Amino acid sequence: MRKIKYILLFFFSINCKANNLCLIDEVKLLSFKVKTQKILSVCKGKNSAYLSYRFGIPSNIELQFPDKLDISSWKEFQFTGMRRGGGKQNAGFGSYSLSFTKYNVEYSIFQEWNDESEEYSIGVVISVEGKKNIVLNGIKKSQEGSLILLEDENKYIQNDFEKNIE
Repeated sequence: MRKIKYILLFFFSINCKANNLCLIDEVKLLSFKVKTQKILSVCKGKNSAYLSYRFGIPSNIELQFPDKLDISSWKEFQFTGMRRGGGKQNAGFGSYSLSFTKYNVEYSIFQEWNDESEEYSIGVVISVEGKKNIVLNGIKKSQEGSLILLEDENKYIQNDFEKNIE
């Protein structure tokens, strides 16, 4: 058992340089660091076998969701996203979120941009009913991937934005 732990730590430490907590055989959809240098990663299994959220550092994953990594994991998340391209001249923008709830705490990973104002933000909002939200802003230069990649997974996760305009 101890040997397995060291092997896992080794693989996570390799990925740490790449700013993600995805396992070697997973596909990184989005990953970034927050001010505390902790890492948030959204990963999917090979052939879209599952969707996973991880937060922490390679030697200490503080939160992984869901616990069971199988095809049913996709249904544990809510995805919303929309964008308009065309740069400043077309008032291009994008707004994406991926949310889940664990132990009555809602986590909402966000990625937003506005080409006119040249604003860009990524991060996660942590919400507990009746309490002030905690926002952990991501460090843009550490970002790898994008929530846009979830648009290609419509077989597994529905874009709630599209559902609301029907």
